Amino acid sequence: MIEAINKVVSRFDYFYIFVMVIYMGQATPETSRMVTTLSGNPVPLLFPIILTYILCKRNKVSFRNKRFLGILAIYGLWAIFSLLKYEIFTTEELSYHFFMVYAIIIAYIQNQIYGYRLLPIYERVMVWFCKIALFFWIIVLLIPASTSFFRLFQETNMGNNVLYIFTLMDPVKGLSKQGILRNAGCSWEPGRFAIMLTLAIFCNLCQNGIKFRKNSNIWWLLLALISTMSTTGFVSVLVTYSIFLIRKINLKSIFIFLFVMLPIVYGISQLDFMFNKINDKIVKAQDVSYLEDSFEWAAKTMEKGQYRGSIDRLDAIPFEWMNLMNDPILGYSRNFEHSFFRTHITTNYALANGLVKILGMYGFILGIFFFIILFLSSRKLAEDSYEKRTWGLAILICLSAISYQILSIPIFTTFWFYGVFNPQKKR
Repeated sequence: MIEAINKVVSRFDYFYIFVMVIYMGQATPETSRMVTTLSGNPVPLLFPIILTYILCKRNKVSFRNKRFLGILAIYGLWAIFSLLKYEIFTTEELSYHFFMVYAIIIAYIQNQIYGYRLLPIYERVMVWFCKIALFFWIIVLLIPASTSFFRLFQETNMGNNVLYIFTLMDPVKGLSKQGILRNAGCSWEPGRFAIMLTLAIFCNLCQNGIKFRKNSNIWWLLLALISTMSTTGFVSVLVTYSIFLIRKINLKSIFIFLFVMLPIVYGISQLDFMFNKINDKIVKAQDVSYLEDSFEWAAKTMEKGQYRGSIDRLDAIPFEWMNLMNDPILGYSRNFEHSFFRTHITTNYALANGLVKILGMYGFILGIFFFIILFLSSRKLAEDSYEKRTWGLAILICLSAISYQILSIPIFTTFWFYGVFNPQKKR
């Protein structure tokens, strides 16, 4: 194991990552300020910045790093061309670029200070959130009347948020399965919490391999993941465990796949929220023409720009591809309002897919550059880990990004840039 793991982790370090995870969940308008707009109450925006400044002062971070400055220069050049392309220089437009630069800087700082130590720190913090989430979730299941207490707290798009550490889902909004409320933990909805959990599970696997005995963290993480009832989360963790279980193709790995993994995959796939949902998405993805009626209905009955809903994952892929083909070099920029979908198809819907969106948003050149960074990070993290899986991080991030835009979300960004911002000297 790398020596850096044994370096003392202070209470401030845990508190800092704890706060960053809360912002990572984006459960409330305040915690979404890290990735949205410069306008509004400055406190939610400045709080993580102040904490990061204190972190830098405590650790004496140097910003004279060629890779860091080079990536900022590349992104800055793209941002300038993008702004000139649309000739819009409003605070809102500049905010989109500010928060991407902000995420890159945060990724650099966290990698320089924590490096590989981020894995055990992030894992432990997520286990704390798992315990909180499971405690409240079980109370709601056993005492349905307790929901009246949770509804005394801040109302969000999907339910009610309790002091930024737990979000009670609203069953009226469809966030339940077979009458059981899904667990969103500290996030705005169960799927986002699930991909935060799968990243923590990946961290545990990198450090320990597949180990269930004397490894209580993995049990907390898996139990919390089950409570989310998230298709994305279940698929991601199954693929991740397959990667760590089957290191190479031989007779033993074939036996394990046939008699261990296949029965598990089959059993999970029979769950209603897995099989029916996946099958429905695949069928609809083969022909998106059914969406035209919705577009026409929205255009006739709703005002321009009035939000009707998000086009989900697989359905969104062809539309993001249209965006890319319309602006293949620079992309449509970080402001979705400039996309081909919004300007030529409908202003009443958003596209949920976050993977193809990277290419549509940044264009082929910068988009592929970001993916190259991800692959370099995946390889570097594998080299540093106890259990080495070269493509593990890249595959997990790509699976998570199918449903969510995560590149500009701090901590996700830190892992994404691990291979270029992590100190290259042996730790």
